Amino acid sequence: MKKNLVIVYIFFCLIYILASIYITGGVTSNKFSHLLKDILFVIFNLFFFFLIVKKSPKLKTVEKEEQQLSTLINSMVDFVCFKDGEGRWLKTNSFGLELFQLEHVDYKGKTDTELAEYSEFYRDALIYCEEYSDRVAWESRTVTRCEEVIPLPNGGTKTFDTIKHPLFYEDGSRKGLVVIGRDITEKKLAEERLVRSEKLSVIGELAASVAHEIRNPLTSLKGFVQYIRPADRKNDRYYEIMLSELERINDIVSELLLLAKPQKVKFSKTDVSNTVEHVISLLETQAKMVNVTINFYKVHTPAINCEENQIKQLLINIIKNAIEASRNGGTVDVFLDVNLDGMTVIRVVDNGEGIPEQMKKRLGEPFYSSKENGTGLGLTVSFKIIEQHGGDITYNSEPNKGTTATILLPSYSSQIENVLSL
Repeated sequence: MKKNLVIVYIFFCLIYILASIYITGGVTSNKFSHLLKDILFVIFNLFFFFLIVKKSPKLKTVEKEEQQLSTLINSMVDFVCFKDGEGRWLKTNSFGLELFQLEHVDYKGKTDTELAEYSEFYRDALIYCEEYSDRVAWESRTVTRCEEVIPLPNGGTKTFDTIKHPLFYEDGSRKGLVVIGRDITEKKLAEERLVRSEKLSVIGELAASVAHEIRNPLTSLKGFVQYIRPADRKNDRYYEIMLSELERINDIVSELLLLAKPQKVKFSKTDVSNTVEHVISLLETQAKMVNVTINFYKVHTPAINCEENQIKQLLINIIKNAIEASRNGGTVDVFLDVNLDGMTVIRVVDNGEGIPEQMKKRLGEPFYSSKENGTGLGLTVSFKIIEQHGGDITYNSEPNKGTTATILLPSYSSQIENVLSL
């Protein structure tokens, strides 16, 4: 193909020269200079023609390699970005453009700071990458690795395990920077769940070994205090305090025993609406004592496959916390419904002071509580019950506006379908 192009080009060049001679009426001394110019012009073009033909395979190879590179990095589920020695973006993949909302931006040749002007939401994140993590990679002159948390427009975050590989010329000047960020959000969540599971396991073992040993002397102490109290009325206030504290110790031991129970429980079909109503009736007296009203709203009355006593314990812990958090004269609203995914939804809403931001991440940790006399075991038990039933629990809270605890449990029909599909 190349050889044919050369022959065709030479043929047209000869025609061009002969045509020039014919038009000028032959070769004269005066016209020879013009003809010489035409010949030089043809030779000059011929030189560049051969140069282009010679280089074209290399150009095609470069284009092919660039296309292969684009296909490769665009197929990756990681953020990939190539920068030059000045930090200007040379190449990135679709994942990176979507991540930083730069899909419609001509990013090539721009630094992170310049691109920050095109993405208001990620402005700070882009500037941080250039001014801190990129600078650390350049200064260390070796491969660096760090975790970077990227906010999401929906309010969540993504955690990336970011590797930055700086490249240098032989004289030591900067050549380029390769950035690869792997999304490890799910991995981090799994690690947190594992740590929480290990804590629950440790608490369970502790409960199994000491709970009964604590309860035995506790029963004796409580019995003797009750026995001598009638004979010593002048110190009745102290006996009352002692009994109150002994009862508090007994409550803690009871919660520890719940954690120590075997994991396997007997599930049965349960009308969760009746379960909620029963729990509310148990807690109404306590609520009235602090002038709190409990309201129950049910849109649907779903059935779930559960161990009913555990679900009762779960609801008691959640609703009791809502009552204690509510202001004097406040309300606790309990909603029962089924979402679009077929999950049973129980929402407990109070109008209390809310949960401080720094405490949200530690909810469910054993012995961690915001209440002065709290043990934190109530929520620990609740999280374990939720885990056993294949559900989920989330908290949404705003300062001085209250807290919403949302419990998700698989409906009975959904659970049966899942079993049949196995």
